[in-house]
Parts: sequence; structure tokens; C-alpha cells
Amino acid sequence: MKAYSFIQFWKGVLIATLVGLAAVLIETFAEWPILDPLVIAMVIGISLRSFIKFDDDIISGFKLAPSLFIPIGVIFYGAVSLNFTSFIQVDPNYIFTLFIVFIVYIVSGLFLSSVFRLNEKVGYLITAGSAICGASAIAITTKAIDADSDDVSVSLIVVFLSALIGLFIVLPVVASVFNLSELDYAIFSGVVMQFTGFVKAAVSGFSEEVKMVALSVKAVRYVGLLFLIPLFASFSKGKLTIPWYLFAFLAAGIIFTLMPDLAKVLKPAFKIILNVLWSIAMGAIGLNANLKKIFTKSGIKAFAVSFLAFIVAVITYVVSVKCL
Repeated sequence: MKAYSFIQFWKGVLIATLVGLAAVLIETFAEWPILDPLVIAMVIGISLRSFIKFDDDIISGFKLAPSLFIPIGVIFYGAVSLNFTSFIQVDPNYIFTLFIVFIVYIVSGLFLSSVFRLNEKVGYLITAGSAICGASAIAITTKAIDADSDDVSVSLIVVFLSALIGLFIVLPVVASVFNLSELDYAIFSGVVMQFTGFVKAAVSGFSEEVKMVALSVKAVRYVGLLFLIPLFASFSKGKLTIPWYLFAFLAAGIIFTLMPDLAKVLKPAFKIILNVLWSIAMGAIGLNANLKKIFTKSGIKAFAVSFLAFIVAVITYVVSVKCL
């Protein structure tokens, strides 16, 4: 059936592929950390869908592409992101603070989603994207909870906007008020920022050693997917659900941790493959999304949930650091 679907709807898959490749190329040549290729792909997809009327077979191809590319991308994501040796080398104090903020992100995200009466799946996507790793977490959660394109588009865009405000306004203000050192600011960024690219941008002017601390702290958050994906998938489907690709995600991380020489050789290529696979999937989601739904009352509520959850996480970090 899948082979038939691919043959029947190949035009939609091809268009999504071209969008994904364009996004990766833009990110590569721009060399600006905050330009996440997944976000770029979705914006391109939404823009094309807004101005071009596609036939039903092509639209069906857009719907098919995420189910083809996201699960495969999860495996590459595990290989690229999970390094358990690096995780255990992170200062336990950082881990403790990160754990507190992680839990607060989850609780506040779900609570605020309920208060603002958001679509349940949008709440899950925003929470996952905020608590773990932005677009990547949203991509994985999308498949696990069978979210539709509009839910994904709204969630990714509001989390991205919250991160932008955080990077250029919230983090600098907090750093100024509390006179944070470079190291403290790097840890702060790694603990609360939604996107890895934004963490890189936040510490771009710092020493390489400080940058590594920020990215190591951020990387520990990836492990949270092993908890959140089964949790949200089970909530969404009303029964205990652990997606098969989560095991592949974990296995890929373990294999590359145990084989560091192989990981060193393959990770650069795997990162490119990962970006391409997920950019295609997000491009397809954007091509199947409705731009009008992003600028509705529900879209504004989704942004409020995303931004307020981020602010709560920032406050939690400051309080926990002051108390330690």
C-alpha cells in the first residue's frame, strides 16, 4: 500500500523534497545559527501553499512525506545527538538545575495549555519543543501523537518566536540584572533555550571552552525525549504507547557512544542527512498547512503558552541557582 501511495503521490513528495533541500542550502550558506532548516522549510512550504493551488494527489503526497521521513530521521537524530559519555561528564549541579527546569517546562506547558484551552496536541508539541530541542522535538512528537499540519505549523512558529524574544531580549536582560559571567550565561542558555542554534548564537562571542559547556548542557536535554515521547503518545492515544523508532533512537545513540571513532567519521554526514530528512518532512507539513489558522485567536493563545512557559523556566532557573 505504501509503495502504491508513493508512486501515486510522487509529485507531492518531490515538491516537499525540493523545499527541504532549499531550506538546508539556505541554512548552509547563511551560516546563521538561528536559521533552523526545519523552520525555514516550513515557512517556505506555508508560503507556497498560500499562493499555489495543488491538486488532491499532490496534497496527498504532502501528507505522506512526514510518515516516510520522520521515523528515519529519528534514527539519525539519535546517532548525532545522544552521546552518553559526554552526558556523564557534565557537572552534576548543572544536571540538577536542568532537571528542575525540564520538569517545570513540562508542568507549565501542559497547565497553561489547559488554562488557555489549547488543542491538546498543540499543547504537547509546544511543551516538547520548549522543554527539549525546538524543531527536532516537535518533529518527533508530531509522528508520535499523529498531529495534523496546522497543529505542527502553529506550534513550531510560536516556539520559534518565543526563542527569538528570549535570545535578543529576555536572556540579555537577565544577564544584566544578575551580572552573569560568561560561564553562567552559557549554562543559562543551555538550560532554558529551545533551539540548539539559539544556544550557539547566545554564546557565539565566548571562548570555545564556554561554548562547549553550553552545548553539553543543552545536549543532555535530548535524553528527555525518551520520557516525553511515550508520555505524550500514551496520553494522545489513551493507552500505553512507545513508538518503535524511539528504540532505534536510543540504539543509535548507544552504538555511537560505544564506537567514538566511527561516530567521529560518520556524524558530520549523518547531521546533513538528518537535516535533509526532517526539512523535507517539515516542508511537506508546511505545504499542507493553513496559513490563516496561524493568525487566529488559537494561534495567539499558542504563543502565550509558549512564551509564558519559557518565562516560568527562566524564573525557575534564576531561583534554583540562587538557592544552590
